[in-house]
Amino acid sequence: MRIMHKSSEIAKRETRLTDASLRTTAMRRLTALLAALFVAGAILGFSAPTSGVVRADSTTDSINDAKEKKEAAQEEIDDAQEKIDALSGETAQLSEDLTYLNDMSEEQKAQYLIIAEDLQTALVAKQAAIDVYVKSQEDLAAKKAEYTDRISTMFEYQNKSILEILLESDNIAGFFTNLELISLIAESDSQMIEELNASMDDAAMKSEYAMQEAIDMQVIADTKQAELEALEQKIGETAEALEEAETQLSEWQQKEDALEEEAANLDAEIARLQKELEKSKKKTGGSSSPSTQIPPNGQLTWPYPGDYTIYSGFGMRFHPIYKINKMHNGVDLGGSYGNPIVAADAGTVLIASAPWSGQNTGGTNYGNYIVIDHGNGMTTTYAHCKELYVSVGDTVSAGQEIAACGSTGTSTGAHLHFEVRVNGTRVDPAPYIQ
Repeated sequence: MRIMHKSSEIAKRETRLTDASLRTTAMRRLTALLAALFVAGAILGFSAPTSGVVRADSTTDSINDAKEKKEAAQEEIDDAQEKIDALSGETAQLSEDLTYLNDMSEEQKAQYLIIAEDLQTALVAKQAAIDVYVKSQEDLAAKKAEYTDRISTMFEYQNKSILEILLESDNIAGFFTNLELISLIAESDSQMIEELNASMDDAAMKSEYAMQEAIDMQVIADTKQAELEALEQKIGETAEALEEAETQLSEWQQKEDALEEEAANLDAEIARLQKELEKSKKKTGGSSSPSTQIPPNGQLTWPYPGDYTIYSGFGMRFHPIYKINKMHNGVDLGGSYGNPIVAADAGTVLIASAPWSGQNTGGTNYGNYIVIDHGNGMTTTYAHCKELYVSVGDTVSAGQEIAACGSTGTSTGAHLHFEVRVNGTRVDPAPYIQ
C-alpha cells in the first residue's frame, strides 16, 4: 500500500512537472510572439497608440493647399490657351490685352507660339502631378489609420496573460489550442501589416514623386512665362536677335539620365562577366551554353506570372516639354509588391545586386536587380525588385522564382523592368516572351 501511494505521488509530481514544462514552453511561445509584434512595430515606425485616431490636420492642410494651386494653374492654362488661339488664327479678333501680338514679326509670333504651348504643357503636367499628389496623400492617410487600428487590435488581443488563457481553457489541450489560435491570428495579422506597409510605402513614394514633379513643372512654367515677357520686350527686333532658350531637365529627368548611363555601364559589365563565365566553364569542362539561344518567337517564360500585359514598351519616346528623345531599353510588367518574379529561361546568375534588400522603395537606378546568362550571348535583366532569392553563380531553371516585385531604384511604382541583351545589344523583349 505504501509502495502504491509512493508511486501515485511520483506520478502526480511528474504530471505537475510536465504541466509546468508545458506552461513554460507556452509562455516562451507567446512571449516570442509578442516580441515579434513589438519588433515589427518598431521596424515599421510604430509606437503603441492610445487610440485608433490618426491626426490628419497637416495632411488635410497639404491637400487643400495643393487643390488651391491646381485651381491657380487652371487660370494660367486658360490664359496661355487664349494666346495660343490668337497666334494660331483661332481667334477672329484679339482681346484688348493681346493687341500687342499684332506688332510682332512672323518669326516672333512663331517663337511666341512655341513658348506659350510649352508653358501650357508644363501647367497641365503640373495639374496632373497635383492630382496624383492629392490621391496619394489621401491613400497614405487612409492606410495610416488602417495600420494604426490594426496594430491597436493586435496588441489588445495579444497582450492576454498566460493566466487568462489558462483560466479560459478547459484543460491543457484547450490551453494549447487557444495558443495555436492566437499564433494563427498573429501570422494573419503580420501578413496584413506587411501589405499595409507596402501600401504606405507606395503612397508615400508616389506622393513624393508627384510633389517633385509639380515643383519641377512650376519651375518650367515660370521660365516660359519669363521668356514670353522677354520676347514681348523685343517686338520689332529682327529674327537674328531672338534667342532660343533651353529648358533645364528636372530632377526626375536627371535620374532617368543616370539610369540610362547605368544601363550603358551594365552592358560592359555583363560582357566582362560573360567572358569570365565562359572561361570558368571551359576549365571545369562544363557546357558553355546552358540553353540554346531562343529566337524571338515567344518561347521564353513570361517573367511576371499572373499578369500578361506590357504596361510600357521598348523604344524611343519624345518628351513634349524637354524636346528630347529618350530610350526605354526594356518592358515594364506587373505591378504588385511582393509578387513573384521568375527566370525567363534556364541559365547562370551573373549579377545579383540587392543594396536595398527587403525595401519596397528607395535607392537609385536599377535598385535591386538580377542578370542571368542563358548562353550563346543572351542575358536577361530583372530590375526594381524588393527581394532577391538567388545569388551569383546559381544555376536556375525556366520559371523558377528568383525575386519579389518592388519599386526600388528609379521607379514610381511597383513593377518589373525586364531587359533582354543579345551579344551585348539591348533588344525588344516583347517578341521573346509573347
